Amino acid sequence: MKFILQRAGQGLIVIFAALTLAFILMFVIGDPVTMITGAEASREQAERLREQLGFNRPLIVQYFDFMFGAVQGDFGVSYRHQQPVLPLLWERLGRSAEIALPALFLAILVSVPAGVVSALRRNTTIDYSARVTALIGQAAPNFWVGIMLIVLFSNILGWLPASGREIDGGVGKQLSHMILPVVTLALMPMAYLTRMMRSTMLEVINEDYIRTARAKGAPVPRVVYIHALRNALIPYVTITALQIGNLIAGSMVVESVFAWPGMGRLLMDSIRQLDIPVVAAGLSLVAALFVILNLIADICYALLDPRVGRN
Repeated sequence: MKFILQRAGQGLIVIFAALTLAFILMFVIGDPVTMITGAEASREQAERLREQLGFNRPLIVQYFDFMFGAVQGDFGVSYRHQQPVLPLLWERLGRSAEIALPALFLAILVSVPAGVVSALRRNTTIDYSARVTALIGQAAPNFWVGIMLIVLFSNILGWLPASGREIDGGVGKQLSHMILPVVTLALMPMAYLTRMMRSTMLEVINEDYIRTARAKGAPVPRVVYIHALRNALIPYVTITALQIGNLIAGSMVVESVFAWPGMGRLLMDSIRQLDIPVVAAGLSLVAALFVILNLIADICYALLDPRVGRN
C-alpha cells in the first residue's frame, strides 16, 4: 500500500506540473482576448471581454482560479466550438479509444507470441524475420503506413473505406472503417513490444532458476509459460500500460490521415487555430491519463513481483 501511495503522490505532482504548464501556455502563445474577438474588434470590445473573462485581474489570481476550475473539470469554453471544453474532449477521447484500444489489443496479441518464439528460436530464420519486421515497424512513419494502406486496400483493391467514421451503418460497416486506422496505429507499438518481449525473454531464460528447472526435467511448456513468461512480463506490462497513453496522445497523425474525429485530430486542429482552452485541457488530460496508466502498471508490477512493493 505504501508503494502505491508513493506512486500516486508522484502522479499528483506530475498532474500539477502539467496544469501549471497549460496555464502558462494560455499566455505564451498569444492574447486570448484577441484570439476570441479577432483583429477587427474595437479596443472597447476587447477590454469589455477581457473584464468579463477575468483576464484583467492579477496573474496569480487567474492562476489559482484556473487551478480551482481545472480540479472541478472546468477549463472554460472552446473559442472555435463555443462549448465547454471538457465534455468536448471526453466525447473525442471516446472516439480515439475506439481505435486506440483495439490497436493496443492487436499489438499485444501479436507481440507476446512473436517475442517469445523469437527468443526461443534465437539466431534462426524465424528470429531474424521477427527482428527485421519489428525494426521496419518502428522505423516506418505512421502517416506513410496509413497512406500506403489506403492506396493498397482502398484505391487498388477496393476492399476497405479510405477514411471517416461510420455512424448509421451496421456493425460490419463500422468495423470496416476501423480496420485501416487500427492496423496503422498498432504497427509501431506492436514492433516495440515484440522487441521488448524478445529482450526480456532472453534475459529470463538464461537465469539460473530456469536452467535448474530444465535440469530437473520440468516440461518445456511449463518452464517457458509458467516460470519464464511470468517474469518476462514484468517490464512488458509497464511498457504496455504506457503504450495506451502513447496511442491516444500520438494518434494525431493517424486520425488526420483517416479523417477520424478523435481527440488527436481535435488537438491538431486546435493548435492550428490557436484554440488555447482546448489545447490546455488536452495537455492536462493526456498527462492525467499517463499518470493513471502508470499507476495501473505499477499495481500490475507489484502483483507480478511482490518484492517490488516491499522495496
